[in-house]
Amino acid sequence: MKRYLPDGQRGMTLIEILLVITITAILSLTGISGWQNYRQRAALEQSSAGLLAFLTRVQATANWRNQTYLLQVGKLGTRGCIAASQTKRDGECDSDSGLRFVLPESTIGLEVSHSDIGFGFYGIRNTAGTGHIVVSNQAGRVKVILSAKGRLRRCSESINGQQPYLPGITPC
Repeated sequence: MKRYLPDGQRGMTLIEILLVITITAILSLTGISGWQNYRQRAALEQSSAGLLAFLTRVQATANWRNQTYLLQVGKLGTRGCIAASQTKRDGECDSDSGLRFVLPESTIGLEVSHSDIGFGFYGIRNTAGTGHIVVSNQAGRVKVILSAKGRLRRCSESINGQQPYLPGITPC
């Protein structure tokens, strides 16, 4: 069945179709970029929360067993890891206690800065060797801080004077 439109219109022109395709492409690229940023922020937040939970577990184990657990950072394949053991180990992520945290993605980096007395938890006195671990990716940097009294906290660092959008994590 043929239909005839008034004034000789027979559909859309090539320019109109190209305009719609261009607008759709721009909106799609914006959405993909936003989704990738969201995934990077979520991975950073989840990794730092997992690290904080791991350190809390090591602290509780050190206090419960009344022993010293030292922390060491290394790599397990392509991903960063942190191991807790009672003695300094030769392997980067070896642990005599079975306490080990491995980052979920290889795109997330770890940096450590600590005092000279040893980075870890001392259950005998319920104290800790001070330091911090920085978890970072393209979305930002989150610092997990360990104080001398064993207090654990995390905060987001500013990058080039800009504070990244990481909801739920206070700025440093």
